[in-house]
Amino acid sequence: MSTRWFFSWARIGAGASATGQALRTSVRFGRDIEGRHEEPSVQGPELALVGPGDVLGFDRATVLREEPRAGTPDAPENLLAGVELAHADLPWLLSPAMAPAHLPPTPQPWITLIVLADDEAAPPRPAHPLPVLTAPIAALPRLPERWAWAHVEARLPDTVTEAESARRLVEQGARDHSPGVVARLLCPRRLAPDRGWIAAVVPATAAGRDVGLRAASVGAATDDAWPVAGTGTVDLPVYHWWTFRTAKEGTFEALARRLEFRPAAEAGLGSRTLDVGRPWPAEPSLGPATLAMDGALRPPGTTVPETWTDPAAQERYRNLLAQRLNAPAGLREPAPEPAGEPDGAIEDRRAAAVGPPLYGSHHTGEQTVPAAPDSWMATLNLEVRRRVAAALGARYVQLEQEFLMARAWEQAGEIRRANRLLATGELAAAAAERAKEKHLGPLGLADLVTLLAPVGERVTVSAVRPDADATTLATMLASADEVPTGAASTSFSRLTRANGALSRRAHRGTDGESAPAEPVLVRSLRTMGATVDEAPGSPGLPTELRDRLSPTRLQVLRMADRVPGDFWAQRTEDASRPLRPIMTHPRFTVPIATELLSRWPEWALPGIESLPPDSVTLVETNPEFIAALLVGLNHEFNRELLWREFPTDQRGTPFARFWPSDDADVEEIALWPTDAPLGSRLHTGREGDLALLVRGTLLSRFPGTSLVAVAGVDGRLPPAFDGVAATPMVLDESTVLYLFAGLDEERARTEDWFFVFREPMQGTRFGFDTGPPPLAMENWSDLTWEGLDVDVRGSVVLDPAPTAPSPAPDGSAVWAADAADMARIAFQQPFQLAFRASRLLGG
Repeated sequence: MSTRWFFSWARIGAGASATGQALRTSVRFGRDIEGRHEEPSVQGPELALVGPGDVLGFDRATVLREEPRAGTPDAPENLLAGVELAHADLPWLLSPAMAPAHLPPTPQPWITLIVLADDEAAPPRPAHPLPVLTAPIAALPRLPERWAWAHVEARLPDTVTEAESARRLVEQGARDHSPGVVARLLCPRRLAPDRGWIAAVVPATAAGRDVGLRAASVGAATDDAWPVAGTGTVDLPVYHWWTFRTAKEGTFEALARRLEFRPAAEAGLGSRTLDVGRPWPAEPSLGPATLAMDGALRPPGTTVPETWTDPAAQERYRNLLAQRLNAPAGLREPAPEPAGEPDGAIEDRRAAAVGPPLYGSHHTGEQTVPAAPDSWMATLNLEVRRRVAAALGARYVQLEQEFLMARAWEQAGEIRRANRLLATGELAAAAAERAKEKHLGPLGLADLVTLLAPVGERVTVSAVRPDADATTLATMLASADEVPTGAASTSFSRLTRANGALSRRAHRGTDGESAPAEPVLVRSLRTMGATVDEAPGSPGLPTELRDRLSPTRLQVLRMADRVPGDFWAQRTEDASRPLRPIMTHPRFTVPIATELLSRWPEWALPGIESLPPDSVTLVETNPEFIAALLVGLNHEFNRELLWREFPTDQRGTPFARFWPSDDADVEEIALWPTDAPLGSRLHTGREGDLALLVRGTLLSRFPGTSLVAVAGVDGRLPPAFDGVAATPMVLDESTVLYLFAGLDEERARTEDWFFVFREPMQGTRFGFDTGPPPLAMENWSDLTWEGLDVDVRGSVVLDPAPTAPSPAPDGSAVWAADAADMARIAFQQPFQLAFRASRLLGG
């Protein structure tokens, strides 16, 4: 951490020992005489240093920052124009004289900053060697007092607390051109609102003016470049200049103080009335009935169940809606038709089955409304206000389907190619399975072993002996003494086949009805203890060998090499379709709340258009509305994915973010327990986060206004702000919604939180407040322009001094004591305006 220090001036090198432009020299030497040590000095000649009349300015690369920045269209009118210089000693490097004697010894800067309105002077015109600005003398500041408006700022470690140590560090920083030590020139002129301005760094001495104009020098180095009072104009060479414009009247503090808190309910925010007397326009009315519809934002503490003005009509509506939502499931499993039922009755039932969407059915697999009234699917589908929210999500998909599908296919990437490979592999496996059943199915054990013998090193078997370990087919045959050598060869199989020549010779002279002899290989395997049960499906060696020839298994292994992915861990060859297509869904990170607020703001926060200007109101997020909208949004988009032949099972959650945050607001909807209440699966649970809705000129004038929530300490703001930074959502140029993630009503009350507006700061600023002076000055930050003495040219006059704070705080600055004190007085702290949460919440 560092601390800001102000110093009146900095001089290094020979200039620090000079008197004006004169530098006295001397030579000191040491000698020892009769045991005595002496150091006499000899005065040398007096040297003349370079002065303002010997230079043509400075390198413009030394300008670090301009305030207001060049081209600013809406600078605050209460600030002083200033310029920062990288060389901390530059304003006093060529100083020809000291400030008036009654002040502490302070060199007079040889350059100064002036500010002129664009209707007082034209921009500097090109000239040689420097641009020239023709300025009216009546609009220029008082040069004898320029010492008060030039100072050094240093950012030093917190461990530095002594002024002398700080001075040494500043001098060293000036020698090294440290970025933490800078010089600053201020112009004491008061700016008028809504005007263009020209700021220029010009010579403060007559000698500097004349050399910059290439004119014959008529003034001494100590003479001012223009008189204190005078008429007419003066030509000034310009070392550096820029332009800016002040905004319309109103500083950040003044506009912030206009903000007035209005309870959301009193301002008419949070609910709108829906006419639900005729939910189906083509059918008779249920009776006159209305209900209060909430939005994505609502007044804090207004969680209430859906209530119709006519409870009987509400019950009839829910029953009829449940019937129509459940009708498609009844059509999928049609009941037997009663004998003699007319055909028209069948058609009527099928027509009724085309009903409203059952939101969440694809994610959960439920085809009817759950009987539990607290289930999130029941709440979502049977409450009007939640179906409206889900329909808003569905409507967004319908309006943006082409754009969304284009982005979805972009994300699909290699999935379509992978699915084509999987489909080819599945077809090949099915065809090979049929061929295997035709050609290998009838084969016995001996033929199977013979068939697999050439690849026996790659065929593992485990059913050789009950106490044996798994091995390969080739190893089993080679290590078994019971199996004759070559018994598994093709030649031996041909020689010993049932209808071969050897078999016919062996049966000559018999009756021809004896059973064929058991193959040698089978008999040998049985003798060595191998399981050779030929019953279909038995866990014997034939079944194991046939499994090794499974085309599906081989295709799964082949596809796993060609289509890498972690989904193979969830697929086995025993599954019904291990080569089924990859089901996926795109992921959209766009916060849906921004779309809702821009398209349908009255659904996001009913009554938002009626919020008066310069108002602040506290609202909270509505988890049930948000969850309902996200389910409807994902439900409709999954249907669109299926219609566009996107590889999906309609169970994904492409839209998981509602608010603009780094994390998703919901997990996969397919993982929601069916008995969970609606809104409980959001990361906030069933509690809403607080948000502050602000509408006012402050935001249009200062679009970078930040808002932070901090926990109070003993009923006051803490010294350091480490709370919750608000996430801003811009509705229009003067309306912003600030969302506080993780801060709910209970926490805000129990921990005594504050909502703090903070002025956007772009750097160190100087100036004075607007408005009338306060009745009691507590510190210099209360000083206003009305409390200062300003001359006709609009510049601050040091004498007489304004009213000082009373009682003066310890270490308080003194007006016109030195430039450092003037910097401390004019320094502008970022303005902050705090609202206490308990007051906004009604406690």
